[in-house]
Amino acid sequence: MDQGRIPIIIVGYRNKVDIVGCLKALQGLIERPKFDIYICENGGARAYEGLVRALLDHRGLCRPADTFGKSKLFDHQVRRVQALTLDRANARVLVAEAGENLGYAGAINVWLRMLIKSDSAWPGVWILNPDTEPDSRALAELVDWAEVRKLGMVGSRIVRMDRPDCIHSRGLRWRRLHSSAEAVDYLAAAGIEPDPDVIERRIDAPSGASIYVTRECLNGIGLMDDRYFLYFEDLDWGCCAKKCCGVGYAYKSIVPHRVGTTIGTPRGRRGSSRLSVYLEYRNRIHFVRKYHQSWLLWTVFVLFLRGLEYSIIGEPANMRAALKGLLAGLRGQTGRPDWMFD
Repeated sequence: MDQGRIPIIIVGYRNKVDIVGCLKALQGLIERPKFDIYICENGGARAYEGLVRALLDHRGLCRPADTFGKSKLFDHQVRRVQALTLDRANARVLVAEAGENLGYAGAINVWLRMLIKSDSAWPGVWILNPDTEPDSRALAELVDWAEVRKLGMVGSRIVRMDRPDCIHSRGLRWRRLHSSAEAVDYLAAAGIEPDPDVIERRIDAPSGASIYVTRECLNGIGLMDDRYFLYFEDLDWGCCAKKCCGVGYAYKSIVPHRVGTTIGTPRGRRGSSRLSVYLEYRNRIHFVRKYHQSWLLWTVFVLFLRGLEYSIIGEPANMRAALKGLLAGLRGQTGRPDWMFD
């Protein structure tokens, strides 16, 4: 990576179509700041090979680059790395195959560890969901906002692909009474710019769909907590950053998002995957124990009642997943739930 380039980190899980769409959008980013792209495929060898083929086969997207061997900067969690070049952007694209499903934070940390060990002078890192198609100024606005506001972590204006006129999230806020995280200003009119001081007081963390973190902030808060495996790692990281170096919201950084395409996260409770339900319940307990210990008993009570609601809507399997996740959280179980993948 050239000095001063912004690393863009993307985690994939058997969703090559989303990643192709994301990289097509990244081709349209304005010339400054320069960037490189780092992808970690969590879905195994076939998914990795399929992703590399898709990136090369899509006309005008990527071309082969100089061989990038598995260097000493990587650990045992990476099996192989393919180097490509993003056409029309002169950006390097490095695609890594994870040795196993590391989860969202674990896959991000693979690249963060490598970047920290490298001697490149990158000023910050952009964490980007694969099912996003950022606006041409999305990255530049994040970098500028962090510099102007002297903040360590900044999020974007997240809008749905099918409803760009409405806010999907300005960031995340934890509601202790409801024992849940909410998307700040969900469905608000996207064309109305909020008071930055007011909105940044309300936000506990950027939305995980788009997080820019400065190198100084990263040095202060450390890597993402990969014990969550999936869900709540973005809220956790943001809460750390808010205490350490400040969290911001760049209104002009627009990131359209195709919501919940990877593991079956639905628009509402009905139709959720068992994995998403289990992890949501387990990880809430982990988060509350870490940041809101005095609210733990209340959280357990609320989540128990919500888990029972799945039986009312005719989803007994998800009720069992919710209660099992709640119990796992109380027992302190973290990491990848291997029984879900048997």
